[in-house]
Amino acid sequence: MTNNRKNPYLTASVLTPIGIIVILLFYYISSFELGGIIKNDLPSSSFFPFLIFVLGIIAASVLLIEAILEVKKDIKENKIVEQEIDETREKRDENGRIILDPKYKPFLITLLTVLFIVMFKYLGYVLTAPLYIFGFQVIYDDKLEKFGKKAIVALIVTLLVYVLYVGCFKILFPEVWS
Repeated sequence: MTNNRKNPYLTASVLTPIGIIVILLFYYISSFELGGIIKNDLPSSSFFPFLIFVLGIIAASVLLIEAILEVKKDIKENKIVEQEIDETREKRDENGRIILDPKYKPFLITLLTVLFIVMFKYLGYVLTAPLYIFGFQVIYDDKLEKFGKKAIVALIVTLLVYVLYVGCFKILFPEVWS
């Protein structure tokens, strides 16, 4: 067992907005293929990604600043003390199943989202969306169980989003097999 000083900024409240900012940057950069945000004096297909990017960056930045200020306040008030960390011991629940440390979840979601964005172009919505939703559920499930239920939920959400976009908004997803 080793004694290390745990970095107080490596918390979900700080890492999650950073992950969101990374995702938004990658999302916005990938939307450059759609062209400019205004065409013929009307919003184009890249306008919505731009709007999401701007609003998301503002919201994530506010969350990040609040989280950093909260950590600084806790340090100043000595609420954060040096903790003993055992790097060799896995966290497990009462049944012996491995529990994912919450501080890694924002990074894993960021990685999963980047993979989704990259693979969407090659595999299309029908394959990538259920995998993304399933992966999201697995990352945020502390007990890592009921994978069948997660798969069903992923398929239902995928279907609902598809119906919403295609049926209500008349936005067609790219066809990758044509």
